[in-house]
Amino acid sequence: MKTRKIIVLLLAMAFFAPATAQKRKSTKKAAAPKPVVVEETPAQRLYKAMLPATAKVMFIDSVVVEKQGFLSQIPLGKDAGRISTYEHFFDRPAQVPLGVFQNEFGDRCYYADGDTLSTRLYSIDRLGNNWSKPRELTEFGIDYQSPNFPFLLTDGITLFFAAKGEHSLGGYDIFMTRYDSDNGTFYRPENYGLPFNSTANDYFVAIDEVNELGYLVSDRYQPDDKVCIYIFVPTSPRLSFESEDLSNDLLRSYANLVSIDDTWPFGNRTEALQRYQAVLGQKTISGNSNSIAFIIDDNTVYRSVSDFRSPQSRELYRQYAALAASIDTDERTLSLQRDKYANASAREQRQMRETMLRLEHQLTENQAKIKQIAKEIRYIELKIKN
Repeated sequence: MKTRKIIVLLLAMAFFAPATAQKRKSTKKAAAPKPVVVEETPAQRLYKAMLPATAKVMFIDSVVVEKQGFLSQIPLGKDAGRISTYEHFFDRPAQVPLGVFQNEFGDRCYYADGDTLSTRLYSIDRLGNNWSKPRELTEFGIDYQSPNFPFLLTDGITLFFAAKGEHSLGGYDIFMTRYDSDNGTFYRPENYGLPFNSTANDYFVAIDEVNELGYLVSDRYQPDDKVCIYIFVPTSPRLSFESEDLSNDLLRSYANLVSIDDTWPFGNRTEALQRYQAVLGQKTISGNSNSIAFIIDDNTVYRSVSDFRSPQSRELYRQYAALAASIDTDERTLSLQRDKYANASAREQRQMRETMLRLEHQLTENQAKIKQIAKEIRYIELKIKN
């Protein structure tokens, strides 16, 4: 009996053992989660494509201004044309801010018109005392949405404007196109690239070729009601970093305009600031701006008369500003006299010669005086600073 029980127990163990082993063998491990693939947006792909061709540009200064009416804060030289708002040029209200550009001869105008839903670009030509019927620039198509703030170079061919759409990095971008005189239309616009464009709104580019200065208006790194006017030195032909061995981080820093100080080694900033000061000084004196740009040294530019630490410097600056206004007036007058002189009779030329010689002599004296006053101001301010 005892032997039978042992046999039954052994048979039971033999029967259940394989089942237990099979159960352990069939245990499966949990599958690892698949990595989440984040697909790049069209704007991100566009940025990556444009990054290697980032323009090598020296940005000499920047000024933060109110977004409303920023066009009035750009001290564009008179030979580069005139920029204004739709309301000012046409003397009628606009639902949204709209830019107007008139060339240096005053016979061609490009402007934006529209409402909160959409804007379009138009051109008009002066015919005698009247403007022609507007021509809409329909050749741009629907890819460039809500175009605004046009600017034409003095070559009469190259047009810049801001627009949104699938060719933009985000918000407004700056685009460039050229006029095809054979067809009477513009070519397909191209994104002006980095660092002029960003994922923020980049509204306006103007290039003053005579004074070798450019202006970029962007709201990158700014609160909603402000924009920054970046002053740069334009290069022709366009330069890039493609032949330079830069790290990706450094290239992105240049592309995103993280610090304009990093661009100062790209050119002679002191000379460029002096040109900017001269242009800005003329506008300040004419009453169109409340700011100044007086260079103290390579690292210091005064933006207001109140920046001068010495009362003597402030008084000298008033003399400086008055002389600058006088020089500007005399230069304009002399230029007109020379134009008239070329087409005048011999008798008229004799009468004009004395006036022209007097103006030339006065200009020479005032130019020497203004340099001396600037030198004295810098000496006083640097002495206090150091």
